[in-house]
Amino acid sequence: MQSPTQINGHQPVLWSAAGRWSIILFGLSIVCLLIFRSTEQIDIFVSDLFFTKKPCANPVEGTRCGRFLRKFQSEWQVAREAGHNLPLILMAATALHLFWLLTYNANKTRDRLYPPLVAVISALVGPLFVVNIVLKEYWGRPRPAQTQFFSGDNPYISPGNISSFCESNCSFVSGEAAAAFWMLSLVFYFKVAHRIWFVIATTLTASLIATLRVVFGRHYISDVVMAGLLVVLIIALTVWLLQTRRVVGWIDVLHQSSVKNGFGRQKK
Repeated sequence: MQSPTQINGHQPVLWSAAGRWSIILFGLSIVCLLIFRSTEQIDIFVSDLFFTKKPCANPVEGTRCGRFLRKFQSEWQVAREAGHNLPLILMAATALHLFWLLTYNANKTRDRLYPPLVAVISALVGPLFVVNIVLKEYWGRPRPAQTQFFSGDNPYISPGNISSFCESNCSFVSGEAAAAFWMLSLVFYFKVAHRIWFVIATTLTASLIATLRVVFGRHYISDVVMAGLLVVLIIALTVWLLQTRRVVGWIDVLHQSSVKNGFGRQKK
């Protein structure tokens, strides 16, 4: 990989830091996945905290009856809708911001393109492609409420295992948790001195959004933890790749092309 070039006033420190964080997050993801796979009681225990048991009308061996009651309570539904919509609104806003910079803004610079590029690319690669198109569609893990331990018909499937018990929009990993933790990619919109506070506030918000998916019986704790780690890893990789000399050259071509084609001219 070619050495980094100066971008956004932080090279080469940010480039090397993003590389280190990518390695750390990858290793942490592997460790967490192995722990969840070897100790399925973690998933069952956490989900059982929010499951209300009731007698089965037609008892079947190995099946527990009941439901995740908070899923049907209006105040919890409102919180879930807010948590679902917030990342989507921010994704749309960053995409529009990038479009505006490329087409209408006369004072755009490479540095100003950098924050929306990080956000848009990581959103497309992480929550959209890796999570929703690949993992949720093809790994086939049943959601908690679909398993026998929580009043469903399917067996518990360990995280990472591919199964045929769920055909589409399955449990591994959580799409909403992935979108929630994607909000961390917006950190570059803030000044360096304010970034730590943004990261803390966003991590807490994303954790609450992700926890609601467990409370509703839609995901195991392993689904939301792995979603968060995966997306943050993709953000770190995006930051790292966008600062390599070759990719910065492509950004310059994108910038120069938008200016050359008459986009973003200043009004007389």
